[in-house]
Amino acid sequence: MIYCVEDDQNIRDLIVYTLTSAGYKAKGFPDAEHFYAEALDKKAELILLDIMLPGEDGLSILKRLRHCARFQAVPLRNDL
Repeated sequence: MIYCVEDDQNIRDLIVYTLTSAGYKAKGFPDAEHFYAEALDKKAELILLDIMLPGEDGLSILKRLRHCARFQAVPLRNDL
């Protein structure tokens, strides 16, 4: 599963659509709160983070994930 955290719905939908069209399982989230609710239950293979998000920004999410053992092996991209 590939997770995409992007607050702009059009961009998020385009990323998820492109990934699923290429055969990947992908899910998008508008903010950190929705992302954390899902990510703690289901393991991600890749996480794409927008930097400018409402509430907790992408850099803060990245730091938080890097300190969590569950996400140590998950590739994280923070340059959308």
